[in-house]
Amino acid sequence: MKKLFFLTALLCASMMSWGIDWNAYDYLGDGAGEGAYSNKYKVAAAFGQTVVNIQPSLNGGIASIYTYFSAAVTDCSLATDQFALNGAGIYLYLSAFSAKETAVTVTAGGLDYAFTVFYADGTGEVTPGGDDDDEHGQGDLTPATYYGQSIKPVNGTDVVFDWSITRNADSTLTFAISWDKEIQGVVPQVNINEVYTTMPCVGREAHFTTSATYTDGEELTIFFLVAYTGNAARIDLTYTVGSSNEKPEGIENTVVKGTHTRKVIENGTLYFIKDGVRFNVLGTEVR
Repeated sequence: MKKLFFLTALLCASMMSWGIDWNAYDYLGDGAGEGAYSNKYKVAAAFGQTVVNIQPSLNGGIASIYTYFSAAVTDCSLATDQFALNGAGIYLYLSAFSAKETAVTVTAGGLDYAFTVFYADGTGEVTPGGDDDDEHGQGDLTPATYYGQSIKPVNGTDVVFDWSITRNADSTLTFAISWDKEIQGVVPQVNINEVYTTMPCVGREAHFTTSATYTDGEELTIFFLVAYTGNAARIDLTYTVGSSNEKPEGIENTVVKGTHTRKVIENGTLYFIKDGVRFNVLGTEVR
């Protein structure tokens, strides 16, 4: 059966809030304050992260948000006196959260997991949504997609990785990657100018749309890092935003070729039609 991969954020993201819709998240259970912390804290977790509840830490019973990952935690972006490590878990002290929203990055198993904590009684405002332009806003742009393919060994077997970068109509970027074989313990990430982001993964495909926007001519240093049990496959590239709709420097466009290729958008999904055959953005034939 042919794969059908929908980049749901390709065009829809441009119509959505850039902030987090906290209404979609539940408050954490209070296992430390006998109800004092009920309806106070939420976490927009990273892919591969499990958030448990609010509970006392093991080192002194400090009220904390307890969360864990698939490997030992080695670092956290909070101040050193605001968290406690516990193997693959970490206690994030509630005292660390005084703002409505706090961005946190935890390093576990050599991977960075970026997530956000909401505190109902915090200071400041929640990140606004809407369609307001930021400093990079460029208005309505025609989406342009760049493709590449790389073969990397994974546990002694060559795996074909197909990836794409789409500049969306709102100047955000959508990154997508797929692989042709099952990978044990897979955690796909994209690193943009030294900042890691874990990409939501479904089956053998993953994608991520930035909240930041980018101007034509910006050169970004990017690599996909697909971690798996015991190691990781890394795909490096340099990408220039816009670049007159040409492929990124040094990357061969192996997915959709030919002079008779045209783009169509149906129900928010981008397809390519070449010689009467329809392909999705990863170059897979759609029947």
